[in-house]
Amino acid sequence: MEPSQFIDEFRPFRRGELALAHALTRDALALPPADVDVLRYALRLAQLSSLGTTRDSLVEPLASFRLRLVQTLAPIMPTGPHEMDEQVLRTAVDGVTELVDAAHARVRTGGRVSAEALDAEISHKRLVLVLGGAGGCGYVYLGVLQRLAELSIEPSYLLGCSMGAILAVLRARSRHFELDELLEEIRLLRAVAALAAPTGSRFGLPGSMRLDLHRALGPLFTHDDGTPVSLGDLDLRVEVLATGIGVGALPLAREQYGTLVQTEHRSAEALSKLSGSAVARAVSALIALAMSRRLLVPILFGAEEGTRDLPALDAAGFSSAIPVLLGYDLPEEDQTSASILERVFARNGLTALCDGLVSSAVPAHWAWDRVEGGLIGTRNCAIVALHALEAPQKGAGVLLTPFTRVFAATAHRDRPFWDLCVTFKRTPGVFDLLPGEATLRDAAEAGREAFEEAAGVLPELLKTLPPWREIVAKRSRPATHTRSTRRRNRGEQIA
Repeated sequence: MEPSQFIDEFRPFRRGELALAHALTRDALALPPADVDVLRYALRLAQLSSLGTTRDSLVEPLASFRLRLVQTLAPIMPTGPHEMDEQVLRTAVDGVTELVDAAHARVRTGGRVSAEALDAEISHKRLVLVLGGAGGCGYVYLGVLQRLAELSIEPSYLLGCSMGAILAVLRARSRHFELDELLEEIRLLRAVAALAAPTGSRFGLPGSMRLDLHRALGPLFTHDDGTPVSLGDLDLRVEVLATGIGVGALPLAREQYGTLVQTEHRSAEALSKLSGSAVARAVSALIALAMSRRLLVPILFGAEEGTRDLPALDAAGFSSAIPVLLGYDLPEEDQTSASILERVFARNGLTALCDGLVSSAVPAHWAWDRVEGGLIGTRNCAIVALHALEAPQKGAGVLLTPFTRVFAATAHRDRPFWDLCVTFKRTPGVFDLLPGEATLRDAAEAGREAFEEAAGVLPELLKTLPPWREIVAKRSRPATHTRSTRRRNRGEQIA
């Protein structure tokens, strides 16, 4: 399915389901539970493009259902997420039930799809979490991860870029999540000096400092036999966006990127104390690189052929390599990973890799495309995007305003593909790449606060549905319903 078809024909139903979840969260509807389930089921069925491995297999069979459903629900399909007319909903439910019955019959004709498979797909809605790029601002995502764990909501797929990539692979090491454990792992970045003097670069773009994730986090990402933990080895499914630089994309000679900004010490403190002129040179080079967009190639590690075998730390490292400021490269002894990247470079005509943020600040489009391709075994998902780059900056970070505006603007291309986007007003600075514990905990608390509205609606949006025949049977039985009853039922487990 082309993105334009998704936006025109499918996205309205995702917005409708989100509006319904918002209304239920605010306790603004007094519909019987079975009527609510009819509406949820219909809206999810209308979003369904495929079952199984064949992409777009249900786009055509369900086309007439989508058209008739949008005609039926047009008065209540909102342009804003909080608009919902209860009386119109009440009168529409019978007609919606008939439409779903007809659609069920149509897709089951000829053994295309069984009722059981259809119910299984629609019943369970999964969470896809997109962690955008933002330098040190991204530490607010810690509070989001903590709040999701408290809600017992586990992401089925994480896609990260830049700092979001580092946090994604750290989160994905285990299905179990404890904020204190993750904070301890992040503290290693500072304690073990993850920033070092630059060395020669094979695959990365040179920078004034070298990011050395293996030195800081290597023991956490090494198997007992000494081999590195790859993206494919992580407990949760993770993919990481980096930016490939094509031939002719660099406005400057490659080696110049490592000398534009000089620092006396290789440390987080030195980075946070860069002079105004140094920041200006960095920003100028970054924007010039971004303007070469036609020669930049987004590389999605984990999706690109062979890259699920790439060490998770290296995927995150390349994704976090801020041009001019931070370089990243493979350990010299890792010839296996070098062979993987050599093939990636040959296929895509690349000369270097750098920060995924250069391709997209919040890569929700890539997440949508991967889910549509069958990556997580279902197309029924909610995509939640975390976007910290637009947060107001202080100190030296103010000088990055042209940079943050240019790269934050890339998020608008991804807007149609997320269901919820969480932005943050209070964050660490872009340059606070290795903050102390107090800053990390403050960032986590700020992240929790910003995420609270989304945390309220997600349980409703991800609510498990019974099979269609059970829903219809419940509607045929007389039942009473109050808002307080629904509040009690809201605590049901999310699958």
